[in-house]
Amino acid sequence: MGEHENVSDFVAYKMRSIIEALAKANRIDYANAMQDALDAYLLGAVRIGFIDGMPYVLEDIEDINL
Repeated sequence: MGEHENVSDFVAYKMRSIIEALAKANRIDYANAMQDALDAYLLGAVRIGFIDGMPYVLEDIEDINL
């Protein structure tokens, strides 16, 4: 398994964790939005990056300006 596969696994794991926490907090609207983002990520339509632990959907990873 390559290095990038580990990163992909982390993104999906982290997103599922966020979705679960939002659902438990009864924030179904946000949980659904995060699930939509995760679905798009898993289909390869977008990338997801994290800044300060918060997910951001990116069409191109170079869109992050730090």
